[in-house]
Amino acid sequence: MGFDYYAILDIPRTASEVDIRLAYRKLAVRCHPKNDFHDVPQIPFPSMSLEHYWELLNEAFDVLSNAHRRQIYDLYGEEGLKSGVVTPAGFVPPYKFSNDCMKIYKDFFATYSPYGDFIDAVTRPPPLCADDPTAVRVKGPDIVHPIELSLEEIFHGAIKKMRIIREEFADEAQVEMVLVEDTIPVHVPPGVPSGTSIRFPEAGNRGPKIIPSDIVFVVTESNHDRFRRDGVDLHAVQNISLENALIGFSLEIEGIDGRQIVTQIVDIVDPHYVKIFEGEGLPFPEDTTQRGDLFVTFEVSFPNFIPKELREKFRTVFQELNCPE
Repeated sequence: MGFDYYAILDIPRTASEVDIRLAYRKLAVRCHPKNDFHDVPQIPFPSMSLEHYWELLNEAFDVLSNAHRRQIYDLYGEEGLKSGVVTPAGFVPPYKFSNDCMKIYKDFFATYSPYGDFIDAVTRPPPLCADDPTAVRVKGPDIVHPIELSLEEIFHGAIKKMRIIREEFADEAQVEMVLVEDTIPVHVPPGVPSGTSIRFPEAGNRGPKIIPSDIVFVVTESNHDRFRRDGVDLHAVQNISLENALIGFSLEIEGIDGRQIVTQIVDIVDPHYVKIFEGEGLPFPEDTTQRGDLFVTFEVSFPNFIPKELREKFRTVFQELNCPE
């Protein structure tokens, strides 16, 4: 039977991101393997060994501090998280804990020490390292957040207000540390490629012995109900009848900018037929006055049944067209 990550951190399932970080901060310092305990630390599972709880604590924080992993865990439980699940956005690979508890601890506290750097930094931190020529400031790791955009937002560009939580000095003397919640306006230019990183230098966690980390937002695209993106080009599929495929029709399609594109199709629409609308794709990131193309392919709906008399008429027509049977 699996473990309840919320119970391991001793928090309710409704806990906020701040609650999760505060719970880990409290328990990780108490249970650090190199902590010289004066009293045996109290943990949510008294019958469990401290070594086992330390591993589960870091695994629980690794899952619940990641919004995507937490969502999968809340919906599908530990079994779904560790087996992989199929979601509307595709298959989510299985989660596997790295077992590198000390790396998780160091990424959070910017030190491996169970007390020295951390306890001083939280309760009675020294001034920044400028007053200590022997200290070396290390830049904190990037704090990476996905920023999901629709194709319309990618076409027009957008300003997304992203909520973040970071460690900050509580006073001008830089004596105390607190967790603060902030909102960062992220300017997304038109035509931005998927996977683009938008970096805010040194906007992340502060600390007396670290250079503030960078906050990085990585662009991801949400699935669109009509278009598929390929660079600056767009692809769409249009359903038509067999009649339209053979005798032509008026094609009307809504572009990514909301305009109605109308044209007359006079060609026979065979399985390889593609209608190209130049300049109806996404803007080029380096020159937003230029746009890619829109490629429309067609799926032809065939009748489920044709009466014998009508088949003979079709046969006659195709013979007149010199078409092979």
